[in-house]
Amino acid sequence: MIRENLNRYWEFVNGKPSSIPGFGTNQSKTVNLPHDFIIETETTPEAPGGSLTGYYGGGVGTYTKMLDIPEDYDGKRVLVEFDGSYMNTTVTLNGHTVTKQHYGYSPFHADLTHYMKPGKPNRLAVTVNNGAQPNARWYTGAGLYRHVDLLCAPKIHIAPWGIYAHTSHIVSGTAFVTVETTVENHTAESANVWVDLKIEKENGGPEVGCGRIKVVIPAGEKGIGRVKVAVENPELWDIDSPNLYRINAQLSDRESVLDQDNTLFGIRTISVDVKNGFMLNGRPLKLKGGCVHHDNGILGAASFYDSEFRKMKVHKDNGYNAIRFAHNPMARDMLEACDRLGLLVINEAFDVWVMEKNTHDYSQYFETDWKTDMEAFILRDRNHPSVIMWSTGNEVPERGGMSDGAIWATKLAAYVRELDPTRPIINSLCSFFNGLDDEDQAKFFEGLRQQTMKGDGLQNLDSEFGRSVWPEYTEAFCAPLDVVGYNYLNYHFEDAVTRFPNRVICSTESKPMEMDIYWHDVERFSHVIGDFNWTSHDYLGEAGIGKQLYVNPDEVAQAAMRVHMSPYPWRTAYDADFDLCGFERPQLAYRRIVWGSSETFIASHNPANHGKIELLGRWGWPDCENAWSWVGYEGKPTKVDIYSSAEEVELILNGKSLGRKPAGRDNRYTAQFDLAFEPGTLEAVSYIGGEKVSSDLLKTAGKPAGIRISPDKKELAADGQSLVYATVEIVDAEGNLVPTAEFKANAGVEGAATLAAFGNGRPQTTENYTKGEFTSYKGTLLAIVRAGYEAGTAVLTVSMDGLDTLSVEIPVNRV
Repeated sequence: MIRENLNRYWEFVNGKPSSIPGFGTNQSKTVNLPHDFIIETETTPEAPGGSLTGYYGGGVGTYTKMLDIPEDYDGKRVLVEFDGSYMNTTVTLNGHTVTKQHYGYSPFHADLTHYMKPGKPNRLAVTVNNGAQPNARWYTGAGLYRHVDLLCAPKIHIAPWGIYAHTSHIVSGTAFVTVETTVENHTAESANVWVDLKIEKENGGPEVGCGRIKVVIPAGEKGIGRVKVAVENPELWDIDSPNLYRINAQLSDRESVLDQDNTLFGIRTISVDVKNGFMLNGRPLKLKGGCVHHDNGILGAASFYDSEFRKMKVHKDNGYNAIRFAHNPMARDMLEACDRLGLLVINEAFDVWVMEKNTHDYSQYFETDWKTDMEAFILRDRNHPSVIMWSTGNEVPERGGMSDGAIWATKLAAYVRELDPTRPIINSLCSFFNGLDDEDQAKFFEGLRQQTMKGDGLQNLDSEFGRSVWPEYTEAFCAPLDVVGYNYLNYHFEDAVTRFPNRVICSTESKPMEMDIYWHDVERFSHVIGDFNWTSHDYLGEAGIGKQLYVNPDEVAQAAMRVHMSPYPWRTAYDADFDLCGFERPQLAYRRIVWGSSETFIASHNPANHGKIELLGRWGWPDCENAWSWVGYEGKPTKVDIYSSAEEVELILNGKSLGRKPAGRDNRYTAQFDLAFEPGTLEAVSYIGGEKVSSDLLKTAGKPAGIRISPDKKELAADGQSLVYATVEIVDAEGNLVPTAEFKANAGVEGAATLAAFGNGRPQTTENYTKGEFTSYKGTLLAIVRAGYEAGTAVLTVSMDGLDTLSVEIPVNRV
């Protein structure tokens, strides 16, 4: 199968062009894929999705490309493969409607064979319609935001995603790899063909295994050749050694080679049970997980390999070993990044089934499309060793049995096992804040009201009635699952030991302020295999769910409602360990310590909040920084938290000890000190048995004196896809970051690249990431530079009023 990338040079217009030449006023522009046209628009208070979409709206866009299909493609199959297109996509060729695709996250193919004109220009047009709002609970973006490829194969060929390899077993140093190759016959006659397989290490070297199988395929049908290949002394794929192999498949008849294809895979074994939990390659492993949405921060929904790799790498570098895709299939590049980094993946299919969560969401199409969409993403992803579980859904309202929920759960699980019987199946459930019939739902909310009246709050959005019926109501729904995902339900962990003695549980969502409690439960119970925090990386939409409010005592009653509301211009969730640009927030250090790090971390609270009542959103974290630069608050009272797993910590201000306090697990890894802000140095030292273990030292920054630009790599590849992430910092005369500096900044790129995005993680903003103008936040900005297709030099220039303009050169080299 010949695969040609089609990312380069598309004509894009907002809306749908008129079919009459000369009519219509839409202005076109040339774009290279991936492309998200919503991120280019302005946010507005009137956006139909409101805070759920970060106050971004929707829209319709059309992409057109002239395909030069060679004459020798005549008589062959020609397809276009879309890795994802959001949403309600219509593909046409030369005016013919080729296919329609509703779901915006699953990959799909458009078969051009019957409509193409080999040897002539062929007009390929793709219209995406994200105009019906709201259709999701987060920012979706819109457009051809993932890769697009042209595929060509003979009438008898290996199916797209047709090679499927998985480890059967490993005995005495030999791995037995089962390889299934699907062959399609688009002729009018039965075909007898051979499939020859060779396995080699990805980085080259000799062949490590081979196989041969004959396949008979009736006319117009598919056939599968299945063979088990022995690999001696395999290099296993593991979280610390993510070794990959490549399978090359060749299809031939008696006379010639008909087709060939290849795929990467890894040799490894997985299992789950209540005694050993999750096991990778025969050893128990607790999942240190984070939930992530599909957007790439200030890039919007556009998916590049470099953006996906960077997003995953910051997780790996900070102790994460697992990622939960929320709540839909992700880009193929994200899976490859996880493969190469050694991250384990819960791969999720849907956020909704037949019962809607938003007016225009996928529930409109679920009953007719679920099978096709599930098949596409599983066939594409099932060779990835990083994928350890298939998730059939998240918090679907059917979880308590409504709308035949148990029947749907069984049906979906059965189909997943048809496509891949080697991985456990999971579905994530939450409390009954929805999903009950009218009578029971009324009881639930009455209990919640009474709970609130008593001052017990809205903990986990659950009530006594909800907790009492949850196990029974959800039991049939959970029955077909191998692992049951519990969202914010740790109070059900222990009860499951006796009530459901064979149930394996994964904590698939938890809140930041409870991370130590959840993790200790994971360590305590063998049947709880891990915890995934919501979320590990900040995202656009569900704006303000992690906000903090600091109010006077007489304002608490009114503010208690505001903490759950996020008016414009709230944009990001602001709930995560990493902000929208992937920069570390204090809660990440706390998480590392909970997971076993011996580091010491100073979290200095903003003195402006001292003496006020703190109100946190359900996913909030206190307003604090790993900084000691509170300009204008000299002599004012504040507090400092020291995160440490040690027995005790000491705080030292300008060389004077402020005493020692206990820390460690018994004190939730935190020691708190009250003091007045005094410029200079602030040091925290951790001790165990009187011996120093680690320390953290902060220094007050001076006045802003300059700009520092730190690119994450030295060069770009001239492939139109390569990205450089350049961190822009405002520094003092000694080169220290000035965390309180707020400057209006301008960025631009000249030469062999373009500025893809410029911004930061500020959770409330009206600014646009694509304009090259943005205000610094905590002294920092991020510029993302995208390579063009021609070699040369790119120059990134950043300017701010009152500071010297700074430029950096980035070579763009031929691929």
